[in-house]
Amino acid sequence: MPEHRPGRALTADAPKRTAVPTTARRLRLTRLLAEMIPGAHTLRVTLRGPARTWPSPHASAYDDCGRRLPLNPPQARTAARWIIRACPEADWRQEHDLDLRTGRLLRVTETRNAAVGGR
Repeated sequence: MPEHRPGRALTADAPKRTAVPTTARRLRLTRLLAEMIPGAHTLRVTLRGPARTWPSPHASAYDDCGRRLPLNPPQARTAARWIIRACPEADWRQEHDLDLRTGRLLRVTETRNAAVGGR
């Protein structure tokens, strides 16, 4: 008989766990990222890290004035992976900005358009 591990259903008929709603997950994520990167207002996430020719999750942090904050490589990679996993509905072929105060995720082109008045 197979060994039962706690938290795992023994049969396919067992009820499945309900998934955390995307907005709640994203808000919880923003709190954790804000603690991990103090002073950060926005995180820009991409699948192309700097100086990489292959896909490599990468995040850059910016304060509320738009100045880039220093991140070490493990922080940049971990933050990007967390955001990508928490937001599977996003098209990750494009860069996205995550606002750490609101939990709002926007493509970079949308962010730039909003900054210039929607043009």
